[in-house]
Amino acid sequence: VVLITGASQGIGASTAEEFARRGYNTALLARNRQNLEAVAEAVRSHGGEASVYDGDLADLEYAENTVEQCANDLGRIDVLVNNAAWREIIPLTKITVESWERTLRIMLTTPAFLARWCAPHMERIGNGVIINISSIAYHGNFGQSNYSAAKAGVASMTVLWAKELAQYEIRVGAVAPGFTATEME
Repeated sequence: VVLITGASQGIGASTAEEFARRGYNTALLARNRQNLEAVAEAVRSHGGEASVYDGDLADLEYAENTVEQCANDLGRIDVLVNNAAWREIIPLTKITVESWERTLRIMLTTPAFLARWCAPHMERIGNGVIINISSIAYHGNFGQSNYSAAKAGVASMTVLWAKELAQYEIRVGAVAPGFTATEME
């Protein structure tokens, strides 16, 4: 079972389909239920089961409840893909606290806590994988200080989690895509 955030489009949707091709059942998380249902149908067309959990990943209560619901509904969690992203391209001199905090909440805080909540499920089955989607943009692009800070944090957390969770047979890695043509808001 793979739990994928930001699964309603772009990299998350493609990731869900690829996991289904490889025999995984999927738990799809994102805000857009209609898009999630379309991705779920694509997953099913590749032979996988798909469960849809729509909600805002800025809401940690939703995120925590979804991990538990996924584990109950699908019996286990083998893989977590922290893919959800949100950004507002705006120069540092014009950024708002709300924009900064929403970006870090969705792209740094929630992935950290999803890993925290998924790790015990993985430990119980004796292995697991956490895949964090970082970015080559963590070195910075104009107008993306919040996005870049979050992606740099993800890269750093990945290294630390790999060391910390190895004792539980949980592997942690990151993928750092370059510019990708997606529908990201």
